[in-house]
Amino acid sequence: MSTDFGAQGAPERGPSVSTIVWGAVVVAAAALLVASRLGWFTVDPGVVTVALLLVAGVGLVIGGVVAAGRNRRGSGGHTPT
Repeated sequence: MSTDFGAQGAPERGPSVSTIVWGAVVVAAAALLVASRLGWFTVDPGVVTVALLLVAGVGLVIGGVVAAGRNRRGSGGHTPT
């Protein structure tokens, strides 16, 4: 049984914004840890944690606003009955 609704007119969905943002946070944290262990530079874990959480929060808010605007624009202002 297929779940591809592209041919039936339903919009195809990609990965969620939160998945992308948290994936980027994990990759950035891992890269900073590896670079620190290799001795390229030293990082303060507290500052890095706060900065990554701040960037993730901003990314989630912006992604949510963009997604809400896209959904509102795509529905034509009408609610389904």
